[in-house]
Amino acid sequence: MPLVKRRMLFVLSMLYLFLVIIAGRFFYFQVVQGPQLAHKAANMRTRGFSFPESGRGDILDRYCRPLTGTGLSWACFGMPDRIADFREISCKVAEILGTEPRIIEESLRDADKRRESLVLLKFPVDDKKTRQELAAVDGILVVQVQRRYREDGRFIHLLGSLSPAGPEENARVVGSSGIELRYEDELRARSHPKQVLRVVDALGNYIPGIPLKLASNRKAARDVVTTIDRTIQEMTEDIVDRHINTGAVVILDIASRDILAMVSRPAYNPYDPDSYTTNTGCQLNRTLSAFYPGSIFKIAVTAAAMENGLLSSADTFYCSGQFRFSEKTVIPCWKTSGHGEVSASRALAESCNAAFIEIGLRVGRSRLLDFCKKARLFDREIIGYEKAQGDSHLQIDYGGPALGNASLGQKGVMMTPLQVANMVATVVDNGLYKRPRLVREVREGDQIVHLLPSDPGEQVISPATARTLREYLRLVTSTGTGRNAYIPGIGCGGKTATSQTGQYTESGEEILDTWFVGYFPAENPQWVIAVLVEHGQSGGRNAAPVFREIAASMAEIYLHK
Repeated sequence: MPLVKRRMLFVLSMLYLFLVIIAGRFFYFQVVQGPQLAHKAANMRTRGFSFPESGRGDILDRYCRPLTGTGLSWACFGMPDRIADFREISCKVAEILGTEPRIIEESLRDADKRRESLVLLKFPVDDKKTRQELAAVDGILVVQVQRRYREDGRFIHLLGSLSPAGPEENARVVGSSGIELRYEDELRARSHPKQVLRVVDALGNYIPGIPLKLASNRKAARDVVTTIDRTIQEMTEDIVDRHINTGAVVILDIASRDILAMVSRPAYNPYDPDSYTTNTGCQLNRTLSAFYPGSIFKIAVTAAAMENGLLSSADTFYCSGQFRFSEKTVIPCWKTSGHGEVSASRALAESCNAAFIEIGLRVGRSRLLDFCKKARLFDREIIGYEKAQGDSHLQIDYGGPALGNASLGQKGVMMTPLQVANMVATVVDNGLYKRPRLVREVREGDQIVHLLPSDPGEQVISPATARTLREYLRLVTSTGTGRNAYIPGIGCGGKTATSQTGQYTESGEEILDTWFVGYFPAENPQWVIAVLVEHGQSGGRNAAPVFREIAASMAEIYLHK
């Protein structure tokens, strides 16, 4: 090969290699490092303010719709670089807010020394007139910002809340209850995305004419995906707010045992400590707290008797209005005139106390305890939400009267609304027990880093017993004490209860907890709803109508498409 050609080939090869290196560098900076460099550039061009809770991972519903980050509130910021006279502005703002001018002035001057573009002066600012007056002051900014929670308390018992981090914590806030607490390691903020941003020049000075931005940088935390259906949750909370002051509602998907909604009342505003420190009961998640189940436990007594061959549909009982153990020990039936002669199905439909004391005595203490253990009626496990149902129990003393009371779901029997719902789901699902699930997965971006599968299930009640019980529960809503729960055209089954609490009002009237738990549709059941109304009159009057309204609304959305 001539010398000239070899030299030309060498030069072209070097040029080609040079172009490949340049292209590689472009690819590295544009594609590989592009997002990170853009993030750094944006930080250099902006100054802003981030709330302590910003940067945490989101808590999502089953369709990855946000349950956190749905709240909006008004905030008042000072912009030190746009204020000529700190004292004058501080006096104006303090007069509007009803606070000390010195506090406002110190905040503005400290922010100015640190060359901060924004300083939070008041949050939240709920009054519209106050917002208008503040917005008219030079150097004061009033803007609506996104908050992690809603101030009306929606979702709050499910999500939990945050508290200030300790000095050893590498965070500004940490989870103190609910999912926030149990998934703190995944949700914890690893960066502080700014929510209120102002564009600045290379020297850090605000550039006039460029509007404020409400944005956030990419967060580094993980997201938690729950089994909750936000549509059902919001609809249920609306209905509960109309009918229940104190109580709870749980909705289960029968096939998967996914918890689709869990609502506890009263709720509270997590941003207003006075709203919950003065009434500590509002922080209690009643869906996972134990109560006397009352006559709902008669479902378990019926199943135990059938499984032990001690009860059949042909059996009859006589109710005179009471069950007499001795001259001094008598347990009344709710129907003081008595039910007369009733079959096993009618005894459940009419919730006859006398009949169920007799059934309970047939079963006996040991067999009833063994059945409840086998059927896992008091199991506290929730997939994805550990150690949440710590106070439910079954403790039956020796002796007939103790067993009689337990057979009516009173002394010694404590269940949570979730356990009550899962008991009925087990019956309706042909006797198959499955642990309920609240969290489905943990995600990092679009990647699933931890998946929590549904429980495959365990046969704890024979299909024959389950089928018979399911038909008995349909009678409760068609002709029995739960007629107010019946859904025309769809049908349902369930059980009412009115349980004694052992507590009394100042006037001497006993405080009652009222229940309804049921499934629907009647044919091919898909959902179970448990309703607890504290301080009610009866399950049929207070809880059953709430079930009907929730079930009818769900049917309108999911069955009538």
